[in-house]
Formats: sequence, C-alpha cells, structure tokens
Amino acid sequence: MPGMSHPFRWQIWRAFWLLMSSIAQGVSSLLPLPALGWSATEVPYDEEVLSLDLEENDFLYRIRRNSRIVYVSVLDGGILPPDYRTDGFLVLAKLQNIPKWNDKWKTLTVRNTAQGIESSPDEFPPHGLDLGQLNHPSAIFVNILDLTTVSRISYRLSRVRHGDETWVLKIARFKHEIRSLQHEVSVYSKLMESGFSFCPKFIGFVYEETKDRTIGFLMEEISGRTPGIQDLKDCTETVRLLHEHGIVHGDLNKYNFLVTEEGVKLFDFEVSAAQEDADPGSTEDELKGLAARLEDESRIGRRGSLF
Repeated sequence: MPGMSHPFRWQIWRAFWLLMSSIAQGVSSLLPLPALGWSATEVPYDEEVLSLDLEENDFLYRIRRNSRIVYVSVLDGGILPPDYRTDGFLVLAKLQNIPKWNDKWKTLTVRNTAQGIESSPDEFPPHGLDLGQLNHPSAIFVNILDLTTVSRISYRLSRVRHGDETWVLKIARFKHEIRSLQHEVSVYSKLMESGFSFCPKFIGFVYEETKDRTIGFLMEEISGRTPGIQDLKDCTETVRLLHEHGIVHGDLNKYNFLVTEEGVKLFDFEVSAAQEDADPGSTEDELKGLAARLEDESRIGRRGSLF
C-alpha cells in the first residue's frame, strides 16, 4: 500500500487474518466432522447411546452396537469429562479408545487403576424379567430392534410400530428398574385373569437378543383425554371396579387416567398392590382423595401425551 508505513500495514493484515479465521471457525461448526479432519473410524455411525443413568462416579450406558445392545459401566468420573457424559457421540468417541472395546461382550466395566484405564468384559450380567414368575400365556415376544420408534413419551415410555401395529412400549433401561417393571407386569397378569378391561390391553414382551433378556412390555395404544373434576363420577366407578378386582392402584394422579369412548381407563401399575398386601383403609383413602387429584394443576405425573 503506497505511502503506508510497515507497522500500519501489519496491523491491517493482522486484523484481516483474525476476521477470516473467525469466519472459518463459524463455517467449520456447520461442516461434517470428517471434513474437519476427524478420521472416519472415530465417528461411530454404527453405534448409538440409547439410555444413560449418571451417579457421582458411576455412569451407566445402554448402547446399540450394530444389531446388538450392550451395557457399559464407567466407575470413575475422571474417565469421561463432565461435558462428555450426556452427549452420546462424545461418549462413544471416548469409549472407543478404551481396552477391549472392539471385543465381543454383553457388558463392560471400565475403571481407572494405577496402571491406567482398564476394562472388564461381562463382570455383571444383562438384566431381564423373571418370566417364570409371570403368567401371560398369550403374550407375543418381539426383539426390540425390530420395533420402530414413532415418538418418545418419557425416558422409559415410547410409541412404537411393528408391521401395521402401533403400540406403547415400557422398558427397564437398567437393572435397578427391573423390579418395578416385574411388579407391574404381574399386576397386569392378575387384571387380565380377573377380566378387568379398564386398562390398556397387554400385548407382549420385548427382549434384547434373547428372551432371557426381556426388558419391557407392549400395551395397546388407546385414544382419550386426561380427566378433570367433571369426570369424578366415571373415574370413581373405574377405581371401584379396580378394587373389586383385588387391586389398589397406589398412584391415582389424573395423568394415570384416560377418558375414552369405552369409559375411563387406568394405567401405570408400578406401585399397585393386591388388597391383601395393601395398608388397611387404602381403598377408601384412594377414593376419598380422588377429587383433589383430579383438581390438581401441579402437572405432577404428567408424561406428555401418553396414548
């Protein structure tokens, strides 16, 4: 630039360079990772984090690897940085570098030792329902990877499609959730045996790889609306019928009811109990508290649109 001193020309070029660098960084955030210098092998396109459960120094991950579902327990907070732990892509990018990742296993336990990061295959077994304790002779069994997710209702509930059918799926993502799921399925068994029809129809079981890894159940999808106080009479009738069939629900928030063309239906039996096992007076307590539950505007128990 004629007539311009050398130091001033340097300041202009430096400002221009910084401007172009910032633009390039902004554009790079929109590009696919391989275009930014990532190796294709570092991008786990055939793997997906399905579920996670994070404690202070104990991180559980449920992961799809091609046509398999596996579980990883990370027992040291230093292995995964805080900003990685809930990002499925970053979790997998980090885990792919640990020992034995590419071996064949069902579960993998990862910990820090004096020698560095170590991993132990199949230190704990995959979880599953105890099918021998459940009575659903007409139930079907479906591999979870044969289901197509239509929408997610909550972290354990989703709408799924199988062929021409659309159902609601409920799962136990990890071992600590299997007990409540086992209990709910047993309640459904009792209700089906007794002929109680004011709940979603039980369709069948969902498993991962083999039936000894049954981790969920399917129920019919029904249409309806959440009740209000104007539906107190019909809701009371359904609850009385439930009691007559020997079950105390245990969690009668209004989002566990659905007003349908066939009447008011109930669902979510995880904390339900047989009357002989329930506290004395629990049936009357449920009925007495029902009006307040239907008037409640706190949204406690709401999952989104369930059915």
